[in-house]
Amino acid sequence: MLLTIYNESEEYCFSNRAGLIYVKGLGNINTQRFLPNQTFEIGSRVFRSRKSSVLDVFHSLERGPQALTPKDVSYIGLLLDLPNSEKLLEIGGGSGSFSILSSLIFKVRVTSYENNPETFLLFKRNIRRFEVENLVFPVNEDGMRAEFSDFGAIFIDNPEPWKFLNSDLTGKRVASILPTYSQAEQFSRFLSKKGFLVNVHQIIDVPMKMSAVGIRPETSILYHTGFIVSGVLY
Repeated sequence: MLLTIYNESEEYCFSNRAGLIYVKGLGNINTQRFLPNQTFEIGSRVFRSRKSSVLDVFHSLERGPQALTPKDVSYIGLLLDLPNSEKLLEIGGGSGSFSILSSLIFKVRVTSYENNPETFLLFKRNIRRFEVENLVFPVNEDGMRAEFSDFGAIFIDNPEPWKFLNSDLTGKRVASILPTYSQAEQFSRFLSKKGFLVNVHQIIDVPMKMSAVGIRPETSILYHTGFIVSGVLY
């Protein structure tokens, strides 16, 4: 079971079947001791526990240099038709934010290629921590070695996604998230030349701050997270 322990200033999410794990801010903890709807102490701090939401998982993911946000994950999942897909291929798994959140939101089985050994270890820790071993299958190899034939949905988190798409892509849905206009345009034109129906989106999320006198946008926000380029080849 995924649980979140929290107080007024802290929040940590993990599976209570993960056993002994290290959680930044808590140290080494035996997760099996926790059940929902309890009050308990860790050192001098008092916590409550509850069943976790997917947002709790996102906020507790141990991150590498970059992590996809829920707004991007959910929209990419719809573009790839993940609600009607059993399997997803991911190239560029990173710390696991896209594959872990997609598996929890859409109940899809994800095979994810991550070539960097240190990032791969972080990815595996997150898989264990959030109890998705039966849904997310990490591969510590170059995504160029991925076999596309068994997958109808492909997500590529790499600044040059076109270099992975040299096989027959008929019937495939493909998506990538890219930081710059030039990369988004290059990938869009690449997909168009291959016969894909292409869409490009930028998803903007502006959180609001509520005060006694009214509501206004937060002072500091993450405005741009990337351009989502997607295509389907019928």
